[in-house]
Amino acid sequence: MEMEKVVSLEIWNDRSYINPVLSFLDTLASQTGADIFRYNRLRFILCGILRTRIENSYPGDRGMLYVEFYRSQTEFEISIRDKGVPGWQDFSYDLEQIAHDETALRNYILDQCVDGIGIEKLGKEGQRIYVRQRIRKTIEFKEPEPYQPMEVLDENISIRPVETEQDAIEAIRCIYSEYGYSYSYENLYYVDSFLRAVKERQFLSFLAVNDHGQTAGHFALSFSELFKDMPEISSVVIRKEFRGLKLFSKFVDHCVKIAKEQCFRALMGQPVAYHTASQKVVIAAGFTATSLLMSYIASDLESEYNKGERLDLCASVLIMDGDATSAVYPPEELIPFIRKVYDRLGWEYEIREERHPAQQTQIKIADNSVLRMTRIILDEAGEDLTQLLKDTVRDVIHKKNEMIELMISLSSPSCAYGYKAARECGFAVSGVIPGGGNGDYLLMQLLPGEKFDYGRLVLFGEFEELRDDIIRWR
Repeated sequence: MEMEKVVSLEIWNDRSYINPVLSFLDTLASQTGADIFRYNRLRFILCGILRTRIENSYPGDRGMLYVEFYRSQTEFEISIRDKGVPGWQDFSYDLEQIAHDETALRNYILDQCVDGIGIEKLGKEGQRIYVRQRIRKTIEFKEPEPYQPMEVLDENISIRPVETEQDAIEAIRCIYSEYGYSYSYENLYYVDSFLRAVKERQFLSFLAVNDHGQTAGHFALSFSELFKDMPEISSVVIRKEFRGLKLFSKFVDHCVKIAKEQCFRALMGQPVAYHTASQKVVIAAGFTATSLLMSYIASDLESEYNKGERLDLCASVLIMDGDATSAVYPPEELIPFIRKVYDRLGWEYEIREERHPAQQTQIKIADNSVLRMTRIILDEAGEDLTQLLKDTVRDVIHKKNEMIELMISLSSPSCAYGYKAARECGFAVSGVIPGGGNGDYLLMQLLPGEKFDYGRLVLFGEFEELRDDIIRWR
């Protein structure tokens, strides 16, 4: 969910600012509906981080720090940003070490006090450390009824957008019938947050219903900051009684229609890597196979398709904007692979040969505890990147996350240096994600201590060829 910046405070690196800043943030936090007891724990952590950065960011000099407050409907974030001396703090820990390791114990306490903590390298903008906490409000939650088989009264299916409370309840029941409570976007289980997300265009939600009003399925177009103007076809559920009616094909066609009407730049589809029927549908609709998201979904997802292993996805893209263009700086050895994918996309692109490291690395790192993965977004690759990636891999292992996803901007001349550093740290190519308004990305992944199992993939057509190409370049 996108965060909105509420306020930014500019302070000098002087400890006398600590108490006024905290008092100001106390007032803001109380207005968000934050649980006071939980906020006080976060405040304790924030005070220590703020003091540390004030004392260490500009040693022997005068400098500016920025304390920024963000919020969404479900959580708030407080960050401390500065352009002083970089500091890379390790927030990971190993449970087996906390009894006799002071750093591990400290980080365990940090993890218990907040819902999220991390650090981002912002290049010329310096760095920022953030802490996050969920807003716990009383939210009406209409628990779905247990799945009950229904007698299908007719098979004349139409699609309509989710607009009312009853629509949201039907969508929630549909999602629950397939995933139980394990779906990764927990806000979709709450009626008011579901409708709020639709109103704020975090996603467009649709129901498939027959003439008797029976719900046959649900799907959505989900938006993200990473892939601007390229929503993803997501939250697809078809009730068991309505399978075999080619509803997924109907869903995809409807998404393409909406994309044309609303002038999206592109669409993304991610069929699972064992269900060739859904892969055939997206290819038939004009999508291009672009990457394999290996071991992407956590093994404990409550789904009839899950066999106790992490699930693989097939990423595909359909360019909707006929005037869309792209200029990319791929590593030299990947140019044949990039050309093959981009030629299939059928759009204007230019491969540029300029390659040089950036003056400073610009990197963002975020953990997803539900999917037990870490995502790294690399906008600029500097000479310090190799060590940063090694530190991140070490942290991920300590946190016991199971997969690391690295998105390297293909729109930067430093892409080749990011690729080289990633290879040195054990990352392997998984494909590309083109078409987003923010630019194109080279996708690399790492399974700490394991190798990707390509033998379990069941693929069709372009996705099969893509797998062979990826294996060739790994």
